[in-house]
This record gives sequence, C-alpha cells and structure tokens, in this order.
Amino acid sequence: MDGRLVNERAADRLLPVTRGIVIMVFLAFFVASAVAAVRNHDGFVHQLSAVLVLLILLGFQFGHAGPWRFDRSWWRWSLLAHGVVTYLPFLAFDGTWVGIPGSFAGSVLLIVAEPWGWVLFAVLVAGQCPLCASLGATFGQSLSASVSAAVGGIVVFGVARLADVAAELRAARTELAERALDQERLRFSRDLHDLLGYSLSVVALKCQLADRLVLEEPQRARAELSETLVMVRQAMSDVRWISSGDVQMSLERQSHSAASALRAAGISVEVDLACGFLPPGLDAVLATVVREAVTNVLRHSAARHCEIRARRDEAGTLSLVVSNDGVLGDGSSKGRGGGRGIENLTERLLAVDGRLAVEEDGTGWFRLSAVTAAPHAAGVSLS
Repeated sequence: MDGRLVNERAADRLLPVTRGIVIMVFLAFFVASAVAAVRNHDGFVHQLSAVLVLLILLGFQFGHAGPWRFDRSWWRWSLLAHGVVTYLPFLAFDGTWVGIPGSFAGSVLLIVAEPWGWVLFAVLVAGQCPLCASLGATFGQSLSASVSAAVGGIVVFGVARLADVAAELRAARTELAERALDQERLRFSRDLHDLLGYSLSVVALKCQLADRLVLEEPQRARAELSETLVMVRQAMSDVRWISSGDVQMSLERQSHSAASALRAAGISVEVDLACGFLPPGLDAVLATVVREAVTNVLRHSAARHCEIRARRDEAGTLSLVVSNDGVLGDGSSKGRGGGRGIENLTERLLAVDGRLAVEEDGTGWFRLSAVTAAPHAAGVSLS
C-alpha cells in the first residue's frame, strides 16, 4: 500500500482518537474525584451534593477544553463561573477538594492568552499551599497539593492542545487539498486558453481562406484544408496534453507553425532563433509565449509584418521578442489582445524566473518580450 495513503488515513484517524483521549481523561478525573468525595464523607446528601458539583465542573471542563466548547464570547464569564464552582465548595468539602483546582488551572492555560495564562496558572498552583495550610494541612501535604494541581492542569492542557493540533492538522490538509484543486483548475483553464485558443484561431482562419479559394484556386483550397486537418489533429493532441498535465511544446516547432499560420493570413514573417538547446520546461514556456503572441496578432492585429526573434547573450540571458506592425494610426494597439493571455504568460514566466514586457514604440510596432536565463548552446536561424 502507498505510504502516503497510509499517512493520510492515519491523519484522518488522529482527530477522533485525540478527542477520545480528552473525553477519557476528563471522565477519569470526574470518577476519581467523585469516588474520593463519596468515600471521605458520610451522609447521602453530602455525597450527592459533591457528585452534583463535580458534574457541573465536568460540564465546564468540556466547555473550556473538550471537543464541544462554549462560544468564545462567553469564555470570560464561563471561566469566572468555573473558578467560583471550583473554589467555593472548599467551604463544605474542605480537604477532600484539594485535587479539584488542577482541571481549572488547565482551562486557564487554554483560554487566557500568553503570557498571562501561565502567570495565572502559576498563581493558582502556588495558591494551593496557603489554601491547604488554612485547612490544617501540613507543609508536605500543601506542597503535594500544589504539585497535584500543576500536574493535573498540565495534563488537561496537554490533551486538549493535542486534540486542537489534530483539528488544525485536518483543517490544514483540507485547505491544502482545496488549494491544489484550485491550482489544477487554474492550470487547466490556462492551458486551455493558451493551447486551444491558438489552434482554433488558425483553424478558423484557414477555413475562411479555403472558402474564398474553393472556386478560384481549388488546389490551394485543398492544401489549406489539409493543413486545417493537421491543426485539428494537433488540437486533439493538445486536449490530451491538457488533461494529463504533460504539455510538451517546442519553441522551434511552434515558431514554424506560427509562421505558417501568419503567412496564411497574408502576414509576412521573419523567424530568427539564436538560442540553441533549451530545457524542456523553458522550451514549453517560450513556445507558449509565441503561440499566445501570434494568436493575438491573428485575432486582434492589423499587422502586415511579424517578427519572432530569440537571442542569448554571453551572460546566458535569453530574450524572446514577438513584434508586429499592427498598431493603429491613433496609437492604440490591437496586438495586445484581451482576456487572460498576458496574465497567463506572466505566471508561466515567473515559474522559470523570467519576466514579460509589452511595448509600443510609437512607430506602429507592438512588441511582446520574454526575458529569462538559460544554459548556453549553439543557435539556429530560420527564415
């Protein structure tokens, strides 16, 4: 069985186990205190009164440290009431009640913020000595009562915090699972936009071109439809990649494909890749940059010329620039595109320590630049 699955199942069982421990510890304190009170006092009324008070204290204990707790807005008053019910019975039950304040001290540790919780805890533990001395106990008995209160309080605090940590662990695991699901949804939508957006744009473009050519140039129309079929098959492959999360793209292949699509749209293209070998992850990211940039040119640009250039300097910094002359005369650009394209590219480049920039140079050209680092390798040039 997978070790991770075993760990997840163990974590799922941890919360009910720790809560069970809390319940058993609190019930054990109640039973031990009730037995001591009944055994050390005569008279049914006296014994019943002690048991009833201990039941009230058990309720307070569950409300402050158990699995089912009071609302936080009540804690100040419920803690005060817990203290009154803890110490007031000393007037009736004297020495047999000296072990009870430990559970109250543990509730103080849980509820009162640090460092005041520990200060009050220390005061309650130290206060056992004069309290027991006033009831006629010896110094040894008073010291023993203080130690008993400290141990009881720490046990209550420890088991309750263990259950809290288990609950926090389960909540954290749930949150991580939800975040992983959100990230997978984001990846799917991003890949769907980046991969299929381009393919469908080119398919639509080639179909329009074939429709115009079917009567005048049937051979060319047939060729365009053949390329369209290739693009459809590529789109089907992209869908399989998206569903598996294993998107394999190449800057060189994508640049060739982009050049073909642009030429089919009547846009002259110049491709110059002088970056050589690229790691698969970086290669896929830069290919996605080209695909998104060319999709925007086809969808939103009035471009007649487009350039795709990649360069690597001596320091190993790689720059990819996709530019087109699709800026309108009023200075606005249609090459920038809309939707999540630029945002998706920015996220992808950040994952490979890169950055994205867009620029209009004032002469009618729009440039989209991606800059990152890559290992040195020989270059290749296309035209």
